[in-house]
Amino acid sequence: MIMKIIPIAVSLICVQNSYAEGAITAVTQSTNKLEQGKKNIVTTIASINKAAPPEKAVTSVNNVSSSSASPNGSIQSILRKVPGMNVLSSGPGNLSTATSSQFTFQGFKSSQIAQNYDGVPITNPFDGGTGGTNNNHAYTPLTLGQISGVKVYSGANTPSQNGINSLGGTIDYQSKKPTNKFYAEISTEGGKYSGLGGSTTESATINSGVLPLTGTKIIASYSYTDAPSFMRNVYARINSYYLSAVQPYNNGLSQFSFVAAYNNENARMPYQVPIPLLNKYGNNFQWPSSVTYGNVHSQALTLIAGWKSIWNRYLTGATKVYYEQQDNNRTSYANEAYASAQYPGYLIYDGYPVRNVIEGFDTPSSVNSYDPVAQFGSAYAGSQYHNYVDNITILGAMPSIGIFLPHNYVKIGGNLMRSTYSIYENWYGNYNVPNIIGYNDAFHELATRDFYSAYAEDNVSLLGNKLHIYPGIKATIVDTNLTAQTGYYYQHGGENGNSYTFLEPSLGVSYSPLKPVNFYFSVGQSFKAPNISAYYSGIGSSPIPSAIITQPEQVISYNMGARYKSPIGGLTVSYFRRNFSKIFSDFYNGETGQTFVYNNGTALYQGVTLGLSIPINKSVSLNGSYSYTSAKYTSLSVGANGTTYPGQSRPYVPQYTATAGVSYKSNGFNISLFGDFVGRQYVENSSGQTIGDTIPAYQTLNISAGYMLNLQNNFAKRIDISAYADNLTNNQYLAYEQEYLSPFTYMRGTVGDPIYVGARVAIKF
Repeated sequence: MIMKIIPIAVSLICVQNSYAEGAITAVTQSTNKLEQGKKNIVTTIASINKAAPPEKAVTSVNNVSSSSASPNGSIQSILRKVPGMNVLSSGPGNLSTATSSQFTFQGFKSSQIAQNYDGVPITNPFDGGTGGTNNNHAYTPLTLGQISGVKVYSGANTPSQNGINSLGGTIDYQSKKPTNKFYAEISTEGGKYSGLGGSTTESATINSGVLPLTGTKIIASYSYTDAPSFMRNVYARINSYYLSAVQPYNNGLSQFSFVAAYNNENARMPYQVPIPLLNKYGNNFQWPSSVTYGNVHSQALTLIAGWKSIWNRYLTGATKVYYEQQDNNRTSYANEAYASAQYPGYLIYDGYPVRNVIEGFDTPSSVNSYDPVAQFGSAYAGSQYHNYVDNITILGAMPSIGIFLPHNYVKIGGNLMRSTYSIYENWYGNYNVPNIIGYNDAFHELATRDFYSAYAEDNVSLLGNKLHIYPGIKATIVDTNLTAQTGYYYQHGGENGNSYTFLEPSLGVSYSPLKPVNFYFSVGQSFKAPNISAYYSGIGSSPIPSAIITQPEQVISYNMGARYKSPIGGLTVSYFRRNFSKIFSDFYNGETGQTFVYNNGTALYQGVTLGLSIPINKSVSLNGSYSYTSAKYTSLSVGANGTTYPGQSRPYVPQYTATAGVSYKSNGFNISLFGDFVGRQYVENSSGQTIGDTIPAYQTLNISAGYMLNLQNNFAKRIDISAYADNLTNNQYLAYEQEYLSPFTYMRGTVGDPIYVGARVAIKF
């Protein structure tokens, strides 16, 4: 009997995401029929789920499958298929040479987008984003083997999404779940870039199916990736572990779940390099390792324990408890032989500054006992090696209760999250850099940041389930505390902190006059607390830290549009508008090594998105999208980074993004051709000002093909063979560019990946 009830419970619990008036009937019918011992519940639930809207219509949703990604893909690269998305990361293994942003979405940087995994925040609580922050450009929070897909929500998140920093949207990566039938799979995949680099990955997966007596389901996997980049002297090696388990009980009406994802990476990270050197030496240029390098060891651990239950026909309950660890340890080197007499404090290679690694650490400090001149002969020789470590731990819980009423589904819940941050930076004259406070530390900081949020939302169902109204509100407290020790950048140590409280209301309306047609509108407000740099910049210059005056960024988001979906095709038309205020601006002081954060102006982001899918026949389908974004300042603002003017464009916002694809599937064979187009975008200088230069528009063309061979034997069930070519035309393009002003004006940039050809073979048992 338990074996038969398991799929019923899964369907029943999914009702919590459907909310519709019919869902109330579903729970009532299902609980009654379970009591009566009848067996037709699955059919009833399936029909109810189809009757309800596919998602809350307060946002526009795009589903992206990771199963068809090429071997060099990452959780960022698959986002290229999302309208309005501009992916900046380059190279395998989530390597990124952009600044603190790995992508932009409808104008917002990755640090301004909430990012969740299995509904749990995986965003860096102190800086935003999930990678690329703090110059951590070799960090892999998740791999493709640990996700089943991703949903991208535009605009302010709904209260129950529990994302943080959701100024421009929410990215929700979905964990890979165990299935009902046993299988095991081994695979090998890899490929080659034109010129240098490539990647290889070996993976093994076992799925238990439904275990007898207990009904438990478990999936476990391991993979190893060796990925030398197409850029010289750059590589990533990643060990990836994954476990997911589901345990139903209470006749299938309740279940426990557990997800564990762990990635351990050793890499040599890339850097932005001067554009003239790219032109001179080719797009695969990176600094020679005899000049400079950055060795990185990073690890990411995510543990999620979940519980959900249908108590009766009126009440449901759920909670998730999660623990995360995000660790980065980077040791970099800059050869003192390239120290410049003309530009003191800089290393010069072939006429251009090497990345700023000395940062003023060229004389003994009055608060440190380490004397680089006395120990290694010169200030430069004594600061050739640089160790930068930041470790983050996150512990949280997300309880919720659902209440079924005659025409409503009310959900009440919250997110309680405690995060700690340990970060330090030290300089020395050889690779074994000691980390000693008061000796050779540039800084040593300890911080905590707590998020306390509570929300209530409703789904009001009217007109026979055709009209849905979604009011909601979330109250959030962000409490931050920072303690900094004396060091090279801190003449005085101290403690700083504060607390922010804000309300995030939202309202959505969805109307479906006919089954294939849906009209929607939503409005919501969201906030982002300042990055931790706003706190440590107030410490060090005097014995008493200065007060935090930076205010949270805030956005009022509007979304409206229409969707049509039927067997003859699908069409979406949407408009978005973001009133963006109290925008953060960062000012880096190269002499002190400190970053200052202040509010600088307002902006208006708005645009339109079109999506189209057309099934030509049972085998052939066409799809495409187009997104236009206008992002401009709307007020005059003067600050340390300069002046912004009304009508001035925001940097790194493509005027348009577009996709186009055609696919064919028949008798186990599939082939698809996919094009990705990114319009021109303005760039900024190192002071954060938009300048007149633009990154030219570019496009890439990708092709993939696969064949599924079913075997008639008791050993192996199936062999999947696939081949890929990314950037098929080997288009050479800049993905990112920035103007540097010191010690003279020049441009740095990041190139896009060249052509990559790869294949994958998987055997399923």
